[in-house]
Amino acid sequence: MSKYCHHCNTENPDDAFWCTTCNSKIINTTVESRRAAQNSSLEENLDSSTKGHQGMFVFISVFSIIIAVVCLLVYTFLNGSFFAFGYHDDFSGVDCEINEDFWFEGMYLNTSTGWSFELTKVKDYSLQGKILALKTYSKNDFPSDPCNVFSPVDFFMGVDDVQTDTSTYEYSITSFDDRRVGWYLYNDEMGQYLYFKSHTGNNHIIPHTQEVLDVLLHNVSAGMCIVLNGSLVNLYGSNGNQYWRWMTDTEIGNYDCEIILVDEISVFPCE
Repeated sequence: MSKYCHHCNTENPDDAFWCTTCNSKIINTTVESRRAAQNSSLEENLDSSTKGHQGMFVFISVFSIIIAVVCLLVYTFLNGSFFAFGYHDDFSGVDCEINEDFWFEGMYLNTSTGWSFELTKVKDYSLQGKILALKTYSKNDFPSDPCNVFSPVDFFMGVDDVQTDTSTYEYSITSFDDRRVGWYLYNDEMGQYLYFKSHTGNNHIIPHTQEVLDVLLHNVSAGMCIVLNGSLVNLYGSNGNQYWRWMTDTEIGNYDCEIILVDEISVFPCE
C-alpha cells in the first residue's frame, strides 16, 4: 500500500517516513483513514440505533392505542351503559327461571345462592300505568346482586298523562342496567320535564305467587299497560359475614325506586 505526502501529495513507498520529493514527514494516512472509517461507522450505527428506537416508540404508541380502544369496546359491551348497548325491550317474558331460585316462608326469603332475607312491609300498594321499558336480571349478572334471583325484572312505568299523551312525552332510554334506568325527554320545556320525572318510576318486581310469576314469564312486554297490587317492602339480607339492605321509596317518580312484592298482576293492551 502506498503512502501519500500530505504536503505535496507525492506517492511514497509504504515503509517511507519522509517524502522523497519535499522531505516532509509523512503522516500515517492509513491509520487516519481507518479512524475516519471507524468514526463514520459509529455515526451510522448511532443513527441506525436512533431510527430503531424511534420506530419502536411509534410501534408501542400505536399498539397501546389499539389496546385501549379494544378495552373500551369490551367494557362498553359488558357494561351496557354507553348508548344503552345492554338495554333491550323487544322481547316478551322474563329470561330466567326464578321459581327454582327462591322460596318464601312468611315474610322470610331464602335464596339458592345462600342469602336469607327478611321482608318488612312498608304499606299496601297499587300501581296502574304503562310499561315504558323493562329490564330483566339473572343471578349470574355482573356486578352480582343477591336480589336478582327473586326480583328478576324492573318495570320503568309511566302514569297519568305520561301513560296516555305519548306525543307530548316522547322519550328515549339512555341506559337501563344495574337496577337503574336513565332517560331523555325530547321536549326540554322545564314544566314537562318535571312532570315526566315525577310521573315515571323504576319498579323492582318481586313475584309473591306462582300466578304472578307465570304472567311475568309469559305475558309482559314494553308498551303494555299493567295493574300491580301488593306491598312496598324493605329487605335486610345476610349471607355469612355479608349483609345487604334494599330500601323502597313510597311513591312513583323523581328517580326513586319502589320495591313491590306483587300479589296480583293484570296486563292489558293500552288504549
